[in-house]
Amino acid sequence: MTFSDHRAKWTIIAVCCAVVLLSSGVAPVCAQKIQLKDGRIYQGRVLPVTGVSDPPLADAGPEGEAVSTPILLIDDELRRVYVPKAQVAAILDQAPENLIKIPLWQKVAKAGNTLGSVGPSLGVSPFDEFGRRLYEMQTRDGPLSIVQGITEITPRYAKVEGLLGAPRSIVWDMRLATSSIPRETIAAILNKAVSHEDPQDWLQIVRFYLQAERYREALAELEAIIAAFPDKADLQTEVQQLRKIGARRILREIQLRHAAGQHELVGRLLTNFPTEDVSGETLQQVREASTDYENDKTRVANISTHLRDLVGKLPSNDSRALVKPVTDEILDNLNLNNVDRLAPFLQLADDASLTTENKLALAISGWVLGPKDAIDELTVALNMVAVRGVVGNYLVETLAHKRTALIDSIRTLEGVTVSRTASVLAQLTPPLAIPKEAKLGYGAYELSARGHTEEGNFRYLVQVPPEYDPSRRYPVLIVLNGAFNDPDQELDFWTGKPPLDEENKPTGQRQGQAMRHGYITVSIKWLKPRQYTYEYSFREHEGVLTVLRDVCRRFSVDTDRVFISGHGIGGDAAWDMALAHPDLWAGAIPFVAQFSKQEKYVPHYWENAEYVPFYFVAGELDGTKMSENAQLFDQFLIKRFDTTVVEFHGRGYEPFHDEILEIFDWLGRKQRVWPPQEFECNTMRDWDNFFWWIEGRGFPSSVTPGNWPARNARPTPVEGRIGNGNRLSARTACAETTIWLRPDVVDFDKPIRVTLNGNRVKGDDQPSLEVLLEDARTRADRQRPFWAKLQVP
Repeated sequence: MTFSDHRAKWTIIAVCCAVVLLSSGVAPVCAQKIQLKDGRIYQGRVLPVTGVSDPPLADAGPEGEAVSTPILLIDDELRRVYVPKAQVAAILDQAPENLIKIPLWQKVAKAGNTLGSVGPSLGVSPFDEFGRRLYEMQTRDGPLSIVQGITEITPRYAKVEGLLGAPRSIVWDMRLATSSIPRETIAAILNKAVSHEDPQDWLQIVRFYLQAERYREALAELEAIIAAFPDKADLQTEVQQLRKIGARRILREIQLRHAAGQHELVGRLLTNFPTEDVSGETLQQVREASTDYENDKTRVANISTHLRDLVGKLPSNDSRALVKPVTDEILDNLNLNNVDRLAPFLQLADDASLTTENKLALAISGWVLGPKDAIDELTVALNMVAVRGVVGNYLVETLAHKRTALIDSIRTLEGVTVSRTASVLAQLTPPLAIPKEAKLGYGAYELSARGHTEEGNFRYLVQVPPEYDPSRRYPVLIVLNGAFNDPDQELDFWTGKPPLDEENKPTGQRQGQAMRHGYITVSIKWLKPRQYTYEYSFREHEGVLTVLRDVCRRFSVDTDRVFISGHGIGGDAAWDMALAHPDLWAGAIPFVAQFSKQEKYVPHYWENAEYVPFYFVAGELDGTKMSENAQLFDQFLIKRFDTTVVEFHGRGYEPFHDEILEIFDWLGRKQRVWPPQEFECNTMRDWDNFFWWIEGRGFPSSVTPGNWPARNARPTPVEGRIGNGNRLSARTACAETTIWLRPDVVDFDKPIRVTLNGNRVKGDDQPSLEVLLEDARTRADRQRPFWAKLQVP
């Protein structure tokens, strides 16, 4: 069966078979809206399949026997989404969807040549008011220009088809997300497609915008209808309802921006919140949000007042001189992001049983250690300030003997422990400064990460979100461009393009989704000149990991929420690196990535995907990628890994900005599992040697890209298990193994038992300042540093 025949059969079955049999054993249902266990909601035809390249089936064979359909397909006419059936949490609605569909008349090509695949475009013109555009692509026979037209537009997608025209007609049905079409273009198309002579026809545009959750446009159209048809004044009730809905939308945006730490914007939105025709419930929520916002500002002001008063009450100038540097620092930097550090101080500020010194100790220690570790001994609190200075210097010191001296300088200070030093690390602002010459303006930087091999340094671009604050941890996107785009364009995809002046200089903040959701975005200049394939090399891995660590040293990163993504060969790299280093990532989003049986490592590492959520995005007409990737996609889905595969109807090799809103919904629900109770990971390269708390060197079956293919190449498993009774067991086949320990792996207050390959591991398993600080320096993860280590042999 050809690919086109397969798709034709697939579509016929999809129309006839809308049966879902959930793994829980409930009766088959025609589910139209489902909720996954991570909270995401999908709507469309929900169909069971045995694989991503297989047609949907009912859950019974020809003789009535059960047929295993472990994968669910949700087809919403824009894309096909594949998820493990076991990931479904609930069926929310079984009623068919009733999307507004507005047809546009076009001279559609019903016969002619068809497209087997669609590669990178040479250029795509904007849609005109009639919903037409020119799509140019490169083919084996040279450039090809295709006239396309929107033949149907819905709140979710636009159906775009090839039109009759020169030089030749192409039969092509592709789908675009309506959200990816500019607002002004949609308005122009709808105004041409829908009659404004009849208010009932015109109301279709209102319903369209309502379903698309574009309430501002819906309100404007409804008010225009009322102005044009005074006898429709009864629609004022709908105007009021739209204002209520629009107000709830603004409230959700306020909540999103608050979660992203954009408090100044939240304050402006609350101040300017519309009150006309807003429901009492919404106004109450706004009042509560405004009260919370004002209360937080009051907390900051009260803390500042209390601190100044307490410093003034100290009995001597010497005492005031000791505390003044750190209290001035608190007063200068205290804000809504870090005010919770001083919660113990504020709670006890009026406690008469505490001395001035006790209260200042609570403030200082809360600031340096965090609220959970606040203490009321001023000498120890000031020692922690000294420790913080030493730790900051240690993390950037390049000479080993100077690092040793730094540790010695704090070892005998009263109150210094590994636990408190770890708390200092967790609250520490980034230790490595950003050079002035790296600043590009409006939160954008171009930096260089120092390489430690002959590969040299690695350049990268960074965009921080609005109101970036080093005292707050931010999720991070590591993004890799492909062969057909550059790092600047990859950054633009996630963060939006900056507004530019006539000289192409930025004039304002980017407004893309990464900025809206509060993500630091890092675009690495990782490709060699004229590199058109991913090489699976040490150079590429070193570049990404070196940049990640450099970013952690310069910016405030939530290391539990670091994601990797890329387009084309950048997607191939993201796929491989996520499998090779599953302990680093909260998730991976490969766009238009490709796996084939000739690839080197991905098919050997596929089981590592159990520990990393994946979100794949592809096009139906992007060559044979979907069919070649199907083997691994099926394994991920059948094994119930946290995997989502998205395939767009009629689309080829594209960036797929259409999927950006869904991806950020997914990102917001993910963080890395640290550590899993047990794991078994595969490795084949020497540098893929660290898995949570096990590090190995000298793997027996190491295969580098340079000597591939290797005869009988097999991956080496690395296994770890956290057992009851403070026991750890590890299995490796390396010449040297290091077992790393920290409090979420073992309890240091109880006897620890560690076995490697069934043999008891002996050694110093107690916390060490040297181990703690050296690990934080080298891996740059101040959030989860290791406290102790055991080495074998």
